[in-house]
Amino acid sequence: MAAPPSRVSTMASLALNIILAITALVVLIHAHYSSDSLALSFVQRGPVVSTPVMHMRAPASSRGLTPCVRRAVTDAKDLRKLNDDQILDEIAESSRELLVLRMAQSNRREVKPSDFGLHKKKIAQLKTIQREREIANGVGKRESRKMKQKAYRNMDILKRIRKFEQPADDE
Repeated sequence: MAAPPSRVSTMASLALNIILAITALVVLIHAHYSSDSLALSFVQRGPVVSTPVMHMRAPASSRGLTPCVRRAVTDAKDLRKLNDDQILDEIAESSRELLVLRMAQSNRREVKPSDFGLHKKKIAQLKTIQREREIANGVGKRESRKMKQKAYRNMDILKRIRKFEQPADDE
């Protein structure tokens, strides 16, 4: 049989539970009164762990607002107004953003997983519009692929990507 817990360990456990309850309450109160998200770090026996924050807001109907609906970053109507060079620039910029997101994720920084999907969707929309214009101009599938390969070989696509900023040395 296991020995009953000592009075000291019981008091330590109770104190730890009280501290955790108080910090959870502070997080909830702060999240309720602040508009920005908050992530407090708690040190446990090991690495630092960020806890998710629950936002407590009044229902949209009580605030007199319509519920927030997730909207696409871009609208296809707006993208169709762009000319061919602007479409290529947008594709390059979204590809760059995907690369930045992947690097941030590999460096274990917090990224929104939905951003990956939004940029991929934008690239797909832009490429679809680009292909629709090629079809309207009478360019076949084979010719289109050859033109893209030639553009990559000549580095035309890579020239459109904005340069990465180098971090300044603070020495």
